[in-house]
Amino acid sequence: MIYDEWVFHDVEHIYLQLIKKIRCAIYSGQLSAGEKIPSVREMAKILHINPNTVMRAYKIVSNDKLIVSYRNGQYSVTTDEQYIAKKREDTAKVLCCSYFDNMFALGFSKDEAIRFIQDYSKRLKLRTNLQ
Repeated sequence: MIYDEWVFHDVEHIYLQLIKKIRCAIYSGQLSAGEKIPSVREMAKILHINPNTVMRAYKIVSNDKLIVSYRNGQYSVTTDEQYIAKKREDTAKVLCCSYFDNMFALGFSKDEAIRFIQDYSKRLKLRTNLQ
């Protein structure tokens, strides 16, 4: 995993952004089940952020049971691949619900919202095929 490519913005707290980046890396398989991740101090140094920020993010992701901490200060991704798959699916459901909630708030019907995402998905496929 190339952590030093992670970029943070100033719109949202860095620890929240770090939580999202770690979760997405695990869900996408960029971080494999059982893979070691940098210690708090190492991660802070790599990302040029405060160790307390990293500790806060690690604690939350650890409470989610996606990463495991060891007494020696080391961390790794959980080895439970089924748990990771379930959390990934749960996250996808939340994203879908959010999408539909927002589309309904804009006045779109269910069919219109579905059609919109289908049309947009086709355009994305065309762009990715051209690259």
